[in-house]
Amino acid sequence: MKNLLFLLLFTIGVCHAQEKKTPVELKRFSWTGTINKKIPVDLDFTVSGLTVIGEIHYLNTKSHLPIKIIGSKDAEDKYTLCEFGKDGNISGVLYGKLNGDKFEGEWSSTKSDGVYPLSLILKDNRQVKQVVFPATDITGKYNYQYGEKGYQGGITIKKLRGNTYGYEIGSVTSDPGRNMADASGTAVLKNNEMIIEVNKSCRFKVTFFNGFLVIGSDDELGGCEFGFNATLSGTYLKLKN
Repeated sequence: MKNLLFLLLFTIGVCHAQEKKTPVELKRFSWTGTINKKIPVDLDFTVSGLTVIGEIHYLNTKSHLPIKIIGSKDAEDKYTLCEFGKDGNISGVLYGKLNGDKFEGEWSSTKSDGVYPLSLILKDNRQVKQVVFPATDITGKYNYQYGEKGYQGGITIKKLRGNTYGYEIGSVTSDPGRNMADASGTAVLKNNEMIIEVNKSCRFKVTFFNGFLVIGSDDELGGCEFGFNATLSGTYLKLKN
């Protein structure tokens, strides 16, 4: 149930962030601090409207390799940020609130359900002129997975002709009783969006970004007739070929 709540809150937040279509000036933030008062991290992200993308570095590791962050913010500067591995696996979720030069909240693990305090201070913030969010090539495979036992989903996008694309998508709910949602068909890309129409009462809006896509919730609750709590909604990371 906890992973389901993560998924729904995160999806709704990011999808609502796309209502404004005109390009907005980006703002980039760099933070440093700790998780659980002892794990040192650096967090860098760029905000475009209500959409957030960036990287987190765990400084107690030898390589300091960046982990991709994708998420959203609301009008009260509350953030929901997910850590995506290269395979689309989400290892943790950061919940934080921006307050002056501080970013404080919680970090939650998808593996152990552990929740730990997050405390960061601002290193730098600046305006970014270029808009980097729109996708340039939407074809390929996308995936997300909330740990081994959480929600999982994948979608493949293939170009057919002009602005028409084919798609195959499937997702499952959390353990122990996984239920499935799936769909396949064709759709037309317009303004970086397409509509997946499962049936007359079940439609999903797909919004493409550089490196990921977001699928909004179905138009009518229960209209899709998937398994209990199953949905196509979510944020999917684009996998490298």
